[in-house]
Amino acid sequence: MLDPVALAQALIRCPSVTPKNAGTLAVLEDALKPLGFDCQRLAFQEPGTERVENLFAQVGHGAPLLCFAGHTDVVPPGEGWRHDPFGAVIDGGMLYGRGAADMKSAIAAFVAAVARHQEKHPGKGAIALLITGDEEGEEVNGTT
Repeated sequence: MLDPVALAQALIRCPSVTPKNAGTLAVLEDALKPLGFDCQRLAFQEPGTERVENLFAQVGHGAPLLCFAGHTDVVPPGEGWRHDPFGAVIDGGMLYGRGAADMKSAIAAFVAAVARHQEKHPGKGAIALLITGDEEGEEVNGTT
């Protein structure tokens, strides 16, 4: 069973300040490929912007198709953190880190839900994830 907290922590530990993915896409591919996902990286770069890698991952074929959309980029952490913003520390039952609320933990929950679904309902329709690293920035080289 895929542990969503461990996956969220792995994602948070990647300092993916827009537009850098800082390893987040590799972490996701490592979690998705064993579930049967075909993973494709899609890179875009509008003139005057930095290149952004996005991830499209799909398992299954046919209808229905359910596609989760999300982002792994974060804004710079700034000052005043009680814990390292990329440390993914659990303290008092709370997960701390840049992206814990928006939206690395949500992506980890997507993947864990898909893993459970695949166990109970293999071969029914298709599931995809569309993940960008350009939601917190200029929003021209990914999905919005």
